[in-house]
Amino acid sequence: MTAIYNITCAGVPLPLLVLYFLWYSFLGWCMETAFCSISERRFVFRGFLKGPICPIYGFGVMVMVLWLQQFTQNFFLFYLIATVTMSAWEYFVGWLLEVTTHMKYWDYSHRRFNLKGRICLGNSLYWGIAAYAAIFWIHPATQRLFGHLSTVAQTWLAGGLLALTLADTVITIRHLALTSGFLAKAEQVQTELERQKEQLREAGLQKLQSARLQMALAKKELEENRLLQEAAHHSARFRKRYHLMSSRNFKESLQFVKEHATGLRQDRKDRFAQLKAERKNKKA
Repeated sequence: MTAIYNITCAGVPLPLLVLYFLWYSFLGWCMETAFCSISERRFVFRGFLKGPICPIYGFGVMVMVLWLQQFTQNFFLFYLIATVTMSAWEYFVGWLLEVTTHMKYWDYSHRRFNLKGRICLGNSLYWGIAAYAAIFWIHPATQRLFGHLSTVAQTWLAGGLLALTLADTVITIRHLALTSGFLAKAEQVQTELERQKEQLREAGLQKLQSARLQMALAKKELEENRLLQEAAHHSARFRKRYHLMSSRNFKESLQFVKEHATGLRQDRKDRFAQLKAERKNKKA
């Protein structure tokens, strides 16, 4: 325990850094959930992870606490650096998600002075104020809060919460990867369907060829429907939390999933129920 606590970053013990990160991720989730719920007039559980945390805020505040404190003597310089730094972080996260998942989860394109929809001036100006509040008000209170815990309690609590967060992260990444994978395959099948439909039109009165093409077409349509069912299932959490979720790569498939999600998920349940019943019959 002592060895782990002796590992420090900027003079802060590693277990305490983990607790700060998770605490600020939770506070960020509370803030974003409250803001979105008020804006949409319904409860909106924000964040990618299943648990109530938004790591983007945790990382952001840790950057503020560990790096920006050296500029606090000059308020204007501090505000400028905080605004630029945190805007760059938000832009990077937005870009990284788009590159890795081929989907956009927030979009400021409808706001003035935005940069590729990933950041906008209004939010950027807010980051500077948030950084000031975090360093001068929130972090001192957080230090006092965790200061009541012994080093052993801090280490165990940090380890337990970090393990849960990592497990949540692995599951979430899997769902994101599966969503992208199924949507990509659905787009490929859709392209193949269009090609086969064109062949069917060209076949004309050749009945044998036409019948074969129709059978192939029916199989492709079933395959596409199955892929869309899986995409609807694995993307459910993200679509519910990010209603502006969009994609340039999977535009048509994602739009179809968003419009027919309830039916697709029900079809998936029915399909698995049927497969389960067939397995039972075979065993009997």
